[in-house]
Amino acid sequence: MKTGVYLALLFLTFSLNAKNISTHTVSRDDGTNISYYLLRSLPQSQSDTLLLILQGSDCNSVLKIETIFTDYQNVWPEADVLLIEKYGIDSALTYSEDAERKDCPAQYIQNDSPDQRVADVMKVLDFIRKKNKYSNLVVLGGSEGAIIANLVSATIDGITATISFNGGGRKFIDDVTHNISATAANSTEAEVSIIRFKEFSNHILNNKPDKLEVSGHGYKWWQQMLSIDQFDVLKKVNTPLLILQGGGDLSVSPDKVDEMITNLREIKKQNIEYRRYEALDHGFANINGKSMREKIVSDINNWLKSKLVNPNKSVQPTANASTD
Repeated sequence: MKTGVYLALLFLTFSLNAKNISTHTVSRDDGTNISYYLLRSLPQSQSDTLLLILQGSDCNSVLKIETIFTDYQNVWPEADVLLIEKYGIDSALTYSEDAERKDCPAQYIQNDSPDQRVADVMKVLDFIRKKNKYSNLVVLGGSEGAIIANLVSATIDGITATISFNGGGRKFIDDVTHNISATAANSTEAEVSIIRFKEFSNHILNNKPDKLEVSGHGYKWWQQMLSIDQFDVLKKVNTPLLILQGGGDLSVSPDKVDEMITNLREIKKQNIEYRRYEALDHGFANINGKSMREKIVSDINNWLKSKLVNPNKSVQPTANASTD
């Protein structure tokens, strides 16, 4: 698609789905800036609910993730939507589906990691909530964004509800080996690839930081992703949490998610609700390739109705609410 056409479509998406979008920055401790965006549901008033949407593991501007605007912001249409760019990325970066794109910023490769994303979320939310009084904070993320949503919910106070979908099971290595087995041409190829990946994992976990770049990610990302225990993370989440998983997901292991949920139920985690959509894949499409995200969004919306405080209320913003 030509750039001009793409930008026109992107502008149209914003026009249809958000009455007002504003761009902001806040500084990290290292002096670099975090770019973030607020999409007002109503141009002249602030919603009572802030919806933070966290993207997956791709090297793209969050503003260019189409499903955020066509689908996921509709989990609560009355909410103001908060989007946060990853380290080293801004809206000037063109969209690409290539996981190993050659123009991915070096700052992103070197610095992006789950810990960095959580720290950025904390910094932005702290800044916003000092100026804007939201009764509800909803956190939603898919794939890697689901892991970040869980980590954020285990770390930050004041979250009303969290939705994480297709984020995988307890250990990332199990999800990678599931993906290898599900996509390899044959069992021999899968076995060889799994052995190589386990060797790579051992190297990452048992050696000092390296300047590697694998599948569009650097050492920090790989080291942290391979170290996260989602069971331990979810044990620390005490606010309402809805976990959704496609049963036909080839990217992460649905069975390992089931296993983790069983273990959480065994320790009486009553705040977590789990739904498995047997026939849907990582992007919530069915076996015929038809997107079922509208159904997913409707289910999330219905779940949120019992979780939010004054969910349809809007308030007038404070005088400095929309400025940095």
